[in-house]
Amino acid sequence: MPQALPKNHVVCAIDSQMTYGLAVLFSSLARTASTRFHVTVGYLAETLSPQDRRFLASLSDTLHLPLTFLPLPSNPLFITQGHISPTTFAKFLLADAIPEAHLWIDADAVALPGWDQVFESIHAATPKKGLVVAARGKDNDRPRSQEGEGLRFNAGVLGWPAGARRDWLTPLAVMEDVATQEQALFNQLYGDSAQTVSEAFNTLTYRLERLIPSQLPAIIHFAGAHKPWHLPRQLKHVCMEYRCPWAAWFDAEAELADMLTNNPLLEHLTHYQRLARKTGRFSWRRDHTGLRLAKTLALMGPLAPIAVRLLRLVAQWVPRGTHPLHPLKTSQRRSQ
Repeated sequence: MPQALPKNHVVCAIDSQMTYGLAVLFSSLARTASTRFHVTVGYLAETLSPQDRRFLASLSDTLHLPLTFLPLPSNPLFITQGHISPTTFAKFLLADAIPEAHLWIDADAVALPGWDQVFESIHAATPKKGLVVAARGKDNDRPRSQEGEGLRFNAGVLGWPAGARRDWLTPLAVMEDVATQEQALFNQLYGDSAQTVSEAFNTLTYRLERLIPSQLPAIIHFAGAHKPWHLPRQLKHVCMEYRCPWAAWFDAEAELADMLTNNPLLEHLTHYQRLARKTGRFSWRRDHTGLRLAKTLALMGPLAPIAVRLLRLVAQWVPRGTHPLHPLKTSQRRSQ
């Protein structure tokens, strides 16, 4: 007789370009969870290869995570916007397919202790609320290019109460072409009714350095075109020394690799790490500045550390979220 699945349910959707990011997320979820949970991974037709699915299935077995894959139909209304692929619309398809309570997490996130406490709010929420979302921090330091500026909530982490879902396809069909269309649609449908929980459950990286100690994050979301896995690893020490928001992701990546020591999966993980560094579309959009820098540094090979050292001399005049050009600390400036 099949064993019953745990009550807590995490849902994601990816294409092949996000396989490595999801692997790191899987590991961080499993390592920090206080209770058992199971995972469903959705994918649009022909966007996630059998090889990718085999790797993720083997990893989930190693992590003792029950995992189900769910193929989903594509739709011409699912458009690409900048670095955001049509897979982002799978959030709606999966919510329709899974009427039970569940937690959606974008694959460009990492979990820390306490992340699964959000299930208490999700299971207690009524269908009338529609969604459980994290509060969006308010300050004057939000990057002007930040996705979804002006919207009530970011759609990277969504708690779905049990029950029927609202119609989203009809309003999507008549929706104007706006930035982050999927996120705008979520706010249109649920902005007035969604139940709000702590920002800790979807902490955007630009907010992390502004939180007080009592607001330690439970889920860090690396939104934007520039992802931690794009950075050449010989340069990650700069982020680690600065303990910028990316340091938490690099910690999770290292813990996954350590766990797989002497496991044949480590070779596959390394393969996906190399593939992940090559993802991301080169664009002259303002919000792709960090990605352009990472790709340029990757092309420079052994000269990249020298370039970073020189560029850091003027880092005080660039946004502190430009990885790995973080402002030098006072002690570092004095030693140079």
